[in-house]
Amino acid sequence: MYGLKTLAPVFKRLGIIEQWGNGLKLIAEELQNYPEISFDWKEPGIAFRVTFTNHNFTKQHELQHELQHELQQELQQELQQESLYSRLLRLLEVKTSSTKELSLALGQKEISGQLYSIINKLRENQLIEWTIPEKPKSSKQQYRITQRGNIFLQLIREHK
Repeated sequence: MYGLKTLAPVFKRLGIIEQWGNGLKLIAEELQNYPEISFDWKEPGIAFRVTFTNHNFTKQHELQHELQHELQQELQQELQQESLYSRLLRLLEVKTSSTKELSLALGQKEISGQLYSIINKLRENQLIEWTIPEKPKSSKQQYRITQRGNIFLQLIREHK
């Protein structure tokens, strides 16, 4: 078997390479623009080995792991919120309820800002409505599911 150093002059005459090792030298020079990456080559026997080492790998890996963890938490919150949407709709499917009654049915001790936010979102999407629309601040105000809300719930059930 011919060694690469033996074949290099033949490859040079054929115009395949400029000279043995020249490409690796060009790579090494170009990598000077990237101090976080080190470059090494070895010629053990008839082959050669090139190694690129990213010294920032650990930092990047930690940042990636941290970002992945944050995204999982956000997704979990989204899923929780989505289940609250459908839970509220199912509660209102059975009977009209006040904000306080909805809060108690969800197991909350007090009416949370999150509950207000979800109720407003459901109203904006016309999935629920006020029972007394002309008096939004009435103490007797309750919510009921709309026809659109019933269709939405039916779609959720079919999708499961």
